[in-house]
Amino acid sequence: MREVKDFYDKWKPEDFPEYIKLLMNFADELIFDELNELLKNFGKDILVLDCGCGFGAFYNLTKDFNTIYIDISLNLLKRFKIKERKICANILHLPFKDNTFDLVLCINVLEHVDYLKALNEIKRVLKDNGHLIVVVIYRDSLIKEEIFNDFEIFHKPLSVEDFKVNGFKIVYSNSVYFLPSIFKIFPPIILSKLLKYWKPIDKKLSKIFKNKGQFLIIEMVKEQ
Repeated sequence: MREVKDFYDKWKPEDFPEYIKLLMNFADELIFDELNELLKNFGKDILVLDCGCGFGAFYNLTKDFNTIYIDISLNLLKRFKIKERKICANILHLPFKDNTFDLVLCINVLEHVDYLKALNEIKRVLKDNGHLIVVVIYRDSLIKEEIFNDFEIFHKPLSVEDFKVNGFKIVYSNSVYFLPSIFKIFPPIILSKLLKYWKPIDKKLSKIFKNKGQFLIIEMVKEQ
């Protein structure tokens, strides 16, 4: 985990090339839309843990819930615009009591850690019948976009099979991001326009190729 912390403590996405920022924002929009639909099934009075919140890219998903935000990188937490309910902590050693949360979100984190140990720790802090929603890079995706697969830190894409673990039941799975890598050859001004047209296409492809997109989305329930 030290290398992961060091990597994100120095992470400055504002310095990335424009096309990378466009693709990252596009992926975030697809993930946001998918998770937003899942969160409509939950009441606003539940206690939520955003586990690996980063600088708050998905804050608007959980701002109306009673949410605690954690990340291992103090650098990212400092960039997060809210001032309260932020904790610098390790997903492998969560600083919470057993059976605390109704819902845990874990977006683009588990591929960088010992995911089984992290799932056990999340299970510990979840209430019985509590929900876990996970987003990871999908191991068997049709698209292998290098900016999401080539990391200087530990990075292990996962599959649906990896989440068939004791204590959890999978209740939903889907995937998003089917954008061909060839799109990167276009200048940013053209790429940004193409992405607007591709978004509805991507959503249709996610229904046809349920578990073949770049990002896998899993919802699980902690069994009693």
